[in-house]
Amino acid sequence: MSKQDTKQADVPASVFGSVIDSELAVLASIEARYWDDLSKLELSAVPSSLKEHLHAQLEEKRRMAREPHVLRLARLHEEATIRSLFSPKTKH
Repeated sequence: MSKQDTKQADVPASVFGSVIDSELAVLASIEARYWDDLSKLELSAVPSSLKEHLHAQLEEKRRMAREPHVLRLARLHEEATIRSLFSPKTKH
């Protein structure tokens, strides 16, 4: 179990919403930055061959920035689902 997973396991069920909201806010920030940078690139006077290269770099930077947050959201979702399934409040 990773250090991140250990921290996540300590998150009370009532806090999942705020943690998920925080991760979603980070993803929104990454997306906003990406689209802002892409718009600037498209409007620049840079030759098209260089634009293609820079666009690929922006895509990779975006992917790398998003990955840990997307994975954390997946783990949080899984944990929340498991907790809801095995919660003592569950009625059958």
